[in-house]
Amino acid sequence: MTSYFFPPEFVNDLRARIDIVELIRDYVALTQAGVNFKGLCPFHSEKTPSFTVHQGKGIFHCFGCGVGGDAIAFLKRIENLSYPETLVRLATRTGIDISVYEQRRGSAEEQARARSEREKLSQAVAAAHAFFVRQLQDNLSGKAGHYLVKRGITPAQAKNFGLGFAPDTWSGLKDELRRRKVAEAVAVRAGLLVLKEGGSHSYDRFRDRLMFPIRDVSGQVIGFGGRSLGDAEPKYLNSPESPLFNKRRLLYDLHHARSGIATQGMAFLVEGYMDALSLYLRGIDNVVATLGTALSEENVAAVKRYTGRVAVFFDNDKAGRAAAYRALPLFMGVGIMPEIVLLPEGIKDPDQLARGRDVSGLIRALDCRSSLFDLYLEEKGAALNAYNDRLQFLTQVLEMIMRLPDNSLRGMALRTVAEKLRIAEEIVLDEYRRIRQKRPFPGADPFGAAGESAVSGGRGSNLAAIRLKTAVLPEEEILAALLRYPQLRQEVAGEYLEIVENQPCRRFFKVLADYEDDRENADWLGRLAAEGEDDELGSLYARLVHLPVQAEDAEMARKVVADCFYSMRRRLARDTGRSLDRELLGCRDEEQMFALLRRKMELKKTCWEQASKV
Repeated sequence: MTSYFFPPEFVNDLRARIDIVELIRDYVALTQAGVNFKGLCPFHSEKTPSFTVHQGKGIFHCFGCGVGGDAIAFLKRIENLSYPETLVRLATRTGIDISVYEQRRGSAEEQARARSEREKLSQAVAAAHAFFVRQLQDNLSGKAGHYLVKRGITPAQAKNFGLGFAPDTWSGLKDELRRRKVAEAVAVRAGLLVLKEGGSHSYDRFRDRLMFPIRDVSGQVIGFGGRSLGDAEPKYLNSPESPLFNKRRLLYDLHHARSGIATQGMAFLVEGYMDALSLYLRGIDNVVATLGTALSEENVAAVKRYTGRVAVFFDNDKAGRAAAYRALPLFMGVGIMPEIVLLPEGIKDPDQLARGRDVSGLIRALDCRSSLFDLYLEEKGAALNAYNDRLQFLTQVLEMIMRLPDNSLRGMALRTVAEKLRIAEEIVLDEYRRIRQKRPFPGADPFGAAGESAVSGGRGSNLAAIRLKTAVLPEEEILAALLRYPQLRQEVAGEYLEIVENQPCRRFFKVLADYEDDRENADWLGRLAAEGEDDELGSLYARLVHLPVQAEDAEMARKVVADCFYSMRRRLARDTGRSLDRELLGCRDEEQMFALLRRKMELKKTCWEQASKV
């Protein structure tokens, strides 16, 4: 049996990706009650719901038996798993690759060496930070001090934020680290020194720069961002990647902003250190910044740990708007529909806005927000006059919507798309279903696949009355692949028969499984006639041979078949799960209720076991 070592960073990332409501709904019929969800506790017998789930905080609690915790604790208890088994199950659910965490021979020694390395790097970075802070305080009359005055930052504020200054020398920090007895090799690995070509000599990486300490969520300095005070390029220079510093996982000032985010119930995301610092110093304490690089999935997961509401606040230019649009699908992937702060005319960035307003004026400006998704559709869609261009853009947008883990969010997004792109709702929904069946997302909840209820609006919505029509059934795609690649017929044709719901397709599967002719151009119409099959199968065959098979060879066709099989399993599980949910809602007998819950858990388990074989 494979064993794993999961570091704390992995567990935190995993926890941020799990929607606890969607997870618990696999086991408990939940109803929304305000911002929370309630249901009958699965851990003790009760007739009045006392089991509460708080989606925003990612926790559950039963007021009857006292059991509570996060998503990891819930799955561990209800499935009676070990802690590592629980993490593996949740990682599989979310599609995270865990192969890198497999424990191999000597891993204990490797882990000890890794801990020792991190301690050495931490000590080197701490020494560098103390040096930079002292240099700034000793040179407030120089260019660094003048820059702070220009930006409206007092010496006391600079000291409180740990700002520093890297002098314009080649060995100022190097000499200081030598005095501190920090090995040169350690300083190089920490990204503080740079080895010259050939490795015979090293020099300071940061020179003539205002230094921003970059901290982890506990507040420990683990790297730096340096802003050039002269003509040196790049304008901003970050510490390089190291065992201590991974910019894809870090957000500037998150350790300060956590409490503000919790209080305000939302976060502002800006692009630069100075943007975040200017806003924070003027009372906006729920703001974080990227490290001058493109937003990553890990960055988004870090924000999601603390809030489900985010407003991006980027520069007021084409590059800033483009960066906001690139961030949109990442946020949607964790169930966040972000807003965007619209800067007033003539204001180029958040820092300029913060320095030009008093607190009340700044808050009013920050309240000028719009849905980033709506703005994206309006701006991009406005440039598409041709109907075919709008349809092509529609496909890109629907790919983004499929990232949303919540059915109600998907429904609202689909309605918005139809309205903004001026495309009939029926076409939007048909295209959505077609794309989703072709590309089922791994790890998605088999009971939460988008169907009619997922995109149905409230009372009065046109979408609620529209039946989703499937352009191509997954079983039809499998049959088309088997006709095109006959070597796969005996391998898979009989395997899927039990879950094929469409009767003509089911009959065709049986014929395929029993037929030994492995030629691609076999006389299928003749075969069907000889078997006494009716015209319905003949019509189906004619349809199948004209369906495009999204595979260039047999191996790729196997993957297409596997994806379709997974989609069929999810569909069956979804439909059966909904039926069980309806029975649960009307159930008044406790014994029968637990029997239904057991059936649902067994169905869930079977579904995932089958999916894992794909």
